Amino acid sequence: MASTKEEAVTPLRQSVVITGASKGLGEALARLYAHPGRTLGLLGRDRHRLEAVAARCRNQGAHVVIAALDVKDGPALARWFKAFDAEHPVDLLIVNAGMFTGHGRFVPETVQEMTELLRTNLEGAVLTITAAVPMMRARQRGRIAIVGSLAALYPLADAPAYSASKAGVIAYGEALREWLAPDHVAVSLIYPGHIKTAQVEHHVGALPLMVSAETAARIIKRGLDRGRTSIAFPKALLWLIRAGRLVPWRVRAMLGRGNRFYVAKPEPTSQAPSAPVGASAGH
Repeated sequence: MASTKEEAVTPLRQSVVITGASKGLGEALARLYAHPGRTLGLLGRDRHRLEAVAARCRNQGAHVVIAALDVKDGPALARWFKAFDAEHPVDLLIVNAGMFTGHGRFVPETVQEMTELLRTNLEGAVLTITAAVPMMRARQRGRIAIVGSLAALYPLADAPAYSASKAGVIAYGEALREWLAPDHVAVSLIYPGHIKTAQVEHHVGALPLMVSAETAARIIKRGLDRGRTSIAFPKALLWLIRAGRLVPWRVRAMLGRGNRFYVAKPEPTSQAPSAPVGASAGH
């Protein structure tokens, strides 16, 4: 379960890299971190949107470098991080890029949807971190913040692949934290609840205690500034999850029935595979 342990607060971070920065939570984080004297490395798949975010951050005084990359492209990530870090040694890496799919009202997630989601959310996070870690270890400093989800603690019946991807990336982060500790590279794990982004536009049903991307970004930044190794919100939902773990799963499922949702997607009319619905380059 998420803890509230804190580490020593690190100095002002001059170089911050954010993946999935072209919209949603990633964009909100980029704009929050944009200050004079700071360099932002912003990664995303949509160059047009990424350039728009970069322009806003530059207007706030930040130096911005963008890269239109897919986080599943390991060699491209490795090349970009090596070049960027040589000029702007990375102090903070926020691993945010991700996507969401879920069951429709009458149709389950397709294999195509699940495969793309798992590759983006889990493989993409691992490839991103792998590209940045060698330089951080060599410098013996830095912090990696991994955006997971409360779904890692309480898997969603309506989004099993998403829940699995977030549980996987959190497990990876926990192991990574212990492995990197001797190198003085910190790892922070982030467990958001529902965030009002493009990711939830196709959700039909209850999304309890949802917060805006701007609110989520402020909570995350405040936690990282304080050196927290675990940042979970909203707190009320976290405590409900913890309480739910104390009862049998059938009781938990019955009590949670009112918070179920589905993803609005067209009913299949042919055998052709459907594209993921609700996909997003950033949370």
